[in-house]
Amino acid sequence: MDDATIADRGDGLREMESRFGPPAYVRRARQVQDALDALLEQCRRRRAERLEMVRLRLGLAHALGGGWDALRPFLADGDQLAVLRRLHLDLAPRLRAPVEPTSSAWALRGALQELNESILRFNRLWREFLAGLDLGPVNALRDGYNRYYVLEKECALRSARLARQGFRPLTPLTAADLEDFLPTLPTLRFGEWA
Repeated sequence: MDDATIADRGDGLREMESRFGPPAYVRRARQVQDALDALLEQCRRRRAERLEMVRLRLGLAHALGGGWDALRPFLADGDQLAVLRRLHLDLAPRLRAPVEPTSSAWALRGALQELNESILRFNRLWREFLAGLDLGPVNALRDGYNRYYVLEKECALRSARLARQGFRPLTPLTAADLEDFLPTLPTLRFGEWA
């Protein structure tokens, strides 16, 4: 028999994968990641819907002030301007109609208060939404990964040492974990006027 006709072990694995798909341990890891990705996408969509009022109030405050500097006297400190700028950058509000800037302290304070109330409402509703999610299906996949991934990998690679290499068990997903991915918003601190 000619050496060129003998397939090495790597070619055999590639041939099996081309015929039957990836090994079980790879499919299992993909299922866990796909489930997490789908859950996060669902959360992103819901978060975007719930942020609409915050976007509107943020855009309005910015427009009424003609920028952020006019709002500085009503905030606790300069760090709060950085919070507003960051929110504006992250949320990219777009008003449907132009708004004339004002120098009215009453209007500017009111816009900031309404923005902060919208942020507080969003944060409360967002935490409630995350706490109400059924994480059971995602956590069942994570548990299955912890139980069977190494075994399935060992069967495919025929090496217990290689199968355990780099394996890290997954902890159950919690609402707090999701909030780390998609956090609440920082609230504003005001100066003496509030």
